[in-house]
Amino acid sequence: MCAKWNTSDEQNIADRNKANRSHQSMPYRKGRKSYYQLNDDFRLAHDREPNHLEIFKISRCKELPDGNEQWVDDESRSRYERIIQLSTPSLDSESGSTPISAEEAFVSVMGKDRSGRIRCGGSRETRRT
Repeated sequence: MCAKWNTSDEQNIADRNKANRSHQSMPYRKGRKSYYQLNDDFRLAHDREPNHLEIFKISRCKELPDGNEQWVDDESRSRYERIIQLSTPSLDSESGSTPISAEEAFVSVMGKDRSGRIRCGGSRETRRT
């Protein structure tokens, strides 16, 4: 096994993966805990299925004991706030904008999912499942 890992091809792949991780925006905060475990924990605590926005917040925001929130980065926080803004009815009647569902707001801010992948759904989650 060590001989395989020390080949130049494997080292090139490792270097490429390291470079790709350095460009990652909105890093995941939960370490080895999968989206499936987050989903199950939420379901046990709240007796319902979480939506994409709730899983996004759980995986990138930490609730502090003093009631504040600590986000992993500013990009995650700003996207979450934008999604909330789009899905919350405005008190300003002149704006004329109607709120959209949390799922529609999530897609409009985060973009459409790539084929075979659902954001905040884990690697095994697909549109068919």
